[in-house]
Amino acid sequence: MKTMNQRSKSVWRGAVVAATLALPGALMAGENLSAEAEAAKAIALEQMSGNVQWSGPETSPAPIPGKRIAVISCCQAAEGAARPARSMEEAGALMGWEVDVFDGAGDPVQQNQALNAAVDAGYDGIALIFVDTPVVSDGVARALDANIPLITLGSLHNTPAHIPDVSHDWIHQAKGIGAYMAWKSGGEVNALMLKNTDLYITENGQFKGAMDILTDPAFCPDCDMDVKDWSLANLDTQPAAIATAALKADPATNWVWCFDACMSRVVRTLIASGQGSTLMGAGYDCHGENLGLIRDGMIQAVCAADPRDWEAYALMDNINRMIHGQDVVDHGIPTRLFDASNVHELTEHEIDEGWQGDYDFRSKYKELWGVDG
Repeated sequence: MKTMNQRSKSVWRGAVVAATLALPGALMAGENLSAEAEAAKAIALEQMSGNVQWSGPETSPAPIPGKRIAVISCCQAAEGAARPARSMEEAGALMGWEVDVFDGAGDPVQQNQALNAAVDAGYDGIALIFVDTPVVSDGVARALDANIPLITLGSLHNTPAHIPDVSHDWIHQAKGIGAYMAWKSGGEVNALMLKNTDLYITENGQFKGAMDILTDPAFCPDCDMDVKDWSLANLDTQPAAIATAALKADPATNWVWCFDACMSRVVRTLIASGQGSTLMGAGYDCHGENLGLIRDGMIQAVCAADPRDWEAYALMDNINRMIHGQDVVDHGIPTRLFDASNVHELTEHEIDEGWQGDYDFRSKYKELWGVDG
């Protein structure tokens, strides 16, 4: 992340505080809320509490050493994909496996080429990270024909439908974000919704869940959303450029919404250009950089967390079961919202690397697999 000097940070924080005090609903909504905003608040608060218990499997077959796993990432420039890829490598090392990560670079053609290359190389298992199976159907068909265990992380729409997926409840989580926005704005949301057009999970999970709340007069009777599309291949420039132009066109915008790899780039650009002191950001994933932005009062106000590293370990456990000819299992992945009121509950490691799920899942999987490390 590009950083500012301490004086610039102090000036920025002062501007944020002053602007926040000038906005009756922003980040201070708690007094004299409408019935609709109170209803939204109840949904958000339910997702902000942490009380995680293990609800995953209690047994797992011992990994067979020497297996080779190909991981096809939708785009390694996006931390939401790069983070689980790293954790799959980490888990694979514990299991005695070789894990190779292929970067799809936000391009379905490259993703399909990587998938076909993995089939040709005879990998023992293939994992797709936010790669939608319908857009790589050629490679998917070849992997299934070759009887290679194939599994996804972060998919709501696998084709064929029997391809297993490891995920959390995307719609429920996204409703929490929409409710938070309505609550903290006193039901008066004027949001820039930066919707990625590449990922099925973004439009039909994150976007749908948030919009279910923001378009419901029972929660947000006076909400206005300006939806702008962008492409993953243009992650580094397009969302920030859209946000900069949108704020100039409508200075009354009080929220910007997108997943965290997008959000961090938007925040950096807005701060560098002196924009956004009255803006709040709502994101997904809660990567380390974004948690730091929330903690430091740098535009982003909230993020919806899933423990992406835990999901990666769960995927590796399930692909191990598939290699053994067993059925996959549900791992009970938790979610949680974080803002300035509870981000202090995170460890320094989580501030750097992202929420870990309020549970020592690594030790649990080592126990399940019978490995040390």
